[in-house]
Amino acid sequence: MTAELIEGLRNWAEGYTAPLAAVNLLIDHNVWLRRTDFVSRCVHQVPDSELFEPDRPLACIDWNKAAKALNRQAFPASSSEVAVLSIAVSLAEDHPVKLRDALVGMDATTTAAVLTAIIAATGHHDRITLTLAARNRPDWL
Repeated sequence: MTAELIEGLRNWAEGYTAPLAAVNLLIDHNVWLRRTDFVSRCVHQVPDSELFEPDRPLACIDWNKAAKALNRQAFPASSSEVAVLSIAVSLAEDHPVKLRDALVGMDATTTAAVLTAIIAATGHHDRITLTLAARNRPDWL
């Protein structure tokens, strides 16, 4: 995942709260945009020669392709990774996701990333703050 890809995706989703939240979820999760199988199938980076503003990279995610690939189980991944991509697709393109199935077993960091995306998608990120507290370990550890 390059800085140019991140900037391009954010430029593409700018002004649309739910798609931008979905893009930021994938960026924060730091898995799917590093996977060449996902990027080669579902992400399109606009070549510099085709940009209206050469200093403003542009990249887009084909959410429908991502949803179809998930349905076909085309991307081998952990249940948590699949859940994050499913939630991102649902935020961006209104594909249904069973939250109970997606959220069960998710670690705290991933849960915080998902909740942050949901807050951003509502447009209330200026009023709602999410804090991930340090993990309390038992004294015997």
